Amino acid sequence: MATLFFSLWVKRGIITINNQNIPFWGLATLATGPRLPGPTIKAKVNDNIRIRLSNSFLNIKQIGEPVGLMFPGIEGVMVEEWPAGNSRPVQPQYINGELVAFTDYVDRGSIFLPKGLIYKFQAKKPGIYLYESGVKSEKQIQMGVYGIIVIKPVGYNMPGHSNYKTAYGAGTNSNYDVEKVLVMGEIDTTMHENVVPGKNYNMLDFKPNNWILNGRVYPHIIDSDNNSSQPYGSRINCRVNDRVLLRIANAGYEAHTFYFGGLTGRIIAEDSYPLVSADSDLSYEKNGITLASGQTADVIIIPTARGEYILYDRDYNHIVNAESFPGGMMTSMVAG
Repeated sequence: MATLFFSLWVKRGIITINNQNIPFWGLATLATGPRLPGPTIKAKVNDNIRIRLSNSFLNIKQIGEPVGLMFPGIEGVMVEEWPAGNSRPVQPQYINGELVAFTDYVDRGSIFLPKGLIYKFQAKKPGIYLYESGVKSEKQIQMGVYGIIVIKPVGYNMPGHSNYKTAYGAGTNSNYDVEKVLVMGEIDTTMHENVVPGKNYNMLDFKPNNWILNGRVYPHIIDSDNNSSQPYGSRINCRVNDRVLLRIANAGYEAHTFYFGGLTGRIIAEDSYPLVSADSDLSYEKNGITLASGQTADVIIIPTARGEYILYDRDYNHIVNAESFPGGMMTSMVAG
């Protein structure tokens, strides 16, 4: 058991998609720029996780409105004020009887004193979870305020342990040779360009024109560089007969059907609930999976022949860049 501390700020930044610079809001450390998705939080079962979210005028790239985080699928989340405060369960926030946030939030700080909250919880069960904005969620999540938490079983990194290189522990058919997290989403450029300068934008006009994996579009999606605001490449490198674990999350607003490039995948967990146990095997095979907004799935794919496999969104309107194919929500699995 360990106590893991993460310090996050919400900042304004620029992402480059289809050779276009698009303003966005993302999560970052104090010293770095924002990322899309935000920094991945990694832990193992029984770890205590503390996440400090701060907001201050000292950060000239702040978004200019309250921020707060929620953790769907994770129970027992507590919150305390920072620098000092008492712990209490996280809860919805109301002003004059009107719901204003799904979670405790941080208002803007003074020019000298940052305001902040510490969210804390114990990692009770393995899985892949979204963390995302709980304030003005219809706007802030789309603007980029989200990230991934990956919780592994005890012993996942210990050769010889029964849980070694498993996603959910022994007996769950979740052992893997290669692991890849893929976060689906979409971006409405017009929305981003209006929200950042503070113009009004009607969410009923939401019309995305970029479809992304890990913050990128094809072909940039398969690059391995980590020097940008989109540091997580999506290319999957493996060997023939490797067990490839794809951990797929839909952080977008639309449902997406992700096709496995002609390969058959076995769905071994949904929303961080393993489908295989000592008593039953409810896993199933598919050549693609449909995830609604906020859903996650764990998939095992075993390529049996050398070659390149293209994984992509089965809505063909989502695999273009500015109406030019190929692009959008596509990536490559290369089996050598």
